[in-house]
Amino acid sequence: MEILRDIVLILTPSLLVGSAVYFLLKDFRKTETDRLKHINDAEKFKLVAPLRLQAYERMIMLLERIAPSQLIMRNINSGQSATDLQNELIANIRQEFEHNLSQQVYISSNAWELIKNARESVVSNINSAAEKLNDSATATDLAQLIFEDDITSKTSTLYKALEFLKQEVRSNFF
Repeated sequence: MEILRDIVLILTPSLLVGSAVYFLLKDFRKTETDRLKHINDAEKFKLVAPLRLQAYERMIMLLERIAPSQLIMRNINSGQSATDLQNELIANIRQEFEHNLSQQVYISSNAWELIKNARESVVSNINSAAEKLNDSATATDLAQLIFEDDITSKTSTLYKALEFLKQEVRSNFF
């Protein structure tokens, strides 16, 4: 009996101390893991934030460059037919978009969808303006129709996409 009592007297404090050490180490490990995760996240943000901000800048630049007024000013030539201007504008939009395609990795899915919709909307507006003209129309005639459409529709998807990108940048970086 005395042996059993001695074993209980020896094991009880040992189990209590062992349990306390186990829970303290468990809590320390969790705290340390959380701290390292926080440091890792902060380092990731420092590395990725400039790339993301640059991607947003490039997407805003893309939208500005495919705005009808900017496109026409860069691509219209004297003596050019409406069909030639139409093809040049669409090719320019496609080239600008393909040049910035990789930036979708750094921006939100919603922003990317709005950018794609804006591109499709601008192409559609150019094509619909071209359809209104006859075969002998000049590039100036097409440009005038596109300008008129652009002026009357300031709530177009292009301007909505621009505003969305600006809002997202402000909320994520400032």
